[in-house]
Amino acid sequence: MITPEKIEEWIKEVGERPASAPIILQYISNRLRELTDRNEELLAENIALISGKRVEEYEQRLAHLEYQLELLKRQIGSNLSPEAMRGLDQATADSKSPEDLNILIYRPEGRILSVELNPQSLMDGFNVCQIQGALLLEEEPPRLLVVSSKEEIMSIYTSGRISTFPVSHILPIKTASDGTPGVIRWDQASLPDEPRGGERLACLMPVSRLPLAEFFVQTSRRGFVKKVRTSMAQSILSNHYIGSGVKLPLDRTFSICLGGKNDHLILVSHEGFLLRLEMTRITSSVEEAIRLGTSDHLVSAFLFRPGFSVLVMTQFGKAVQITEDRLEVGRSLRTKGQAIFSAQRREKGARVVGAGSTNGEDWAAGLHQDGQIILYSMANIFASGLLPAQCQLLTFETFPSPTEKAQLVKDIL
Repeated sequence: MITPEKIEEWIKEVGERPASAPIILQYISNRLRELTDRNEELLAENIALISGKRVEEYEQRLAHLEYQLELLKRQIGSNLSPEAMRGLDQATADSKSPEDLNILIYRPEGRILSVELNPQSLMDGFNVCQIQGALLLEEEPPRLLVVSSKEEIMSIYTSGRISTFPVSHILPIKTASDGTPGVIRWDQASLPDEPRGGERLACLMPVSRLPLAEFFVQTSRRGFVKKVRTSMAQSILSNHYIGSGVKLPLDRTFSICLGGKNDHLILVSHEGFLLRLEMTRITSSVEEAIRLGTSDHLVSAFLFRPGFSVLVMTQFGKAVQITEDRLEVGRSLRTKGQAIFSAQRREKGARVVGAGSTNGEDWAAGLHQDGQIILYSMANIFASGLLPAQCQLLTFETFPSPTEKAQLVKDIL
């Protein structure tokens, strides 16, 4: 505050030393400018409160916080009371019952098949179902995602548009109770949000970990990356838009995952190249991370789980296990990454259909060319290095064992 006493001191100072007058006037001018700016801010705040705009903004923030709390409850356990959430022992005990799983099979036109999977019946080589009808759409195979039946899903489209829905909103198709593979058709697939204006469904992402994450990490098929702070989540969800994350005309959105500042992103290409990238090297602008050949594109983008291995699967069922000590950390962007297999195998037609950060307790689902979806134990894959003889793979997706949820709850609490 500029008090009367202070003004009298300045007048006395100018009378005794006239040369100090410009300095005092400049100070007064700056202070008046600050007070004017603050007054305008308060006036705008009052107008917003009177018009109801500020109230609406606070209501939106409150709704977003409630949404994140609901996501966190799903992550820990939807049946936990507030008292139980404060106690690790009770939360861990309540989470020992594995939740039902759903295998989501989706294609770029936006159709999604959901197959219910009982976690108690996970068996190596179990034939979940067989899909009838053309699997390839413009030479692009369907993608798989295995999630809890209580999960919330974000659909990301190539235009940058997003939408969210619970897994339960997609009517699941139950497999036969006698253990024989059920037959399902693409015309049974749901269309929760039809693509608009030429856009395509790029990927599906679980969002229950949103309250625990710091960044959305977005990748494109041509290996470009960017990150967006999750503090922008309220705006992204309300506007249904996150951006396409591409620079090149023929490129398009490939995936989005949730991560933190200490995480490492793994990019794996169809022709067998891998890049491990520290999150600190990814910026908020779209930049090329891995330099791919003209015919190459990404098939997997995921966060590395410390202490685990990276398992890469080819279309012939050959598994390549890369332990953490053999994973090179990319020191810069725009590099080719490390080769997963030799140039000779690449020339003979070996191609990657999926990869993940995994250990021997995890599982995988493989979609074969004949439409069969088969479950595989990672322990057996690690031991043998290959899948049992089947027709070629189109897609391969790893997923954690349902029993890992208890450890996840412990880490959260």
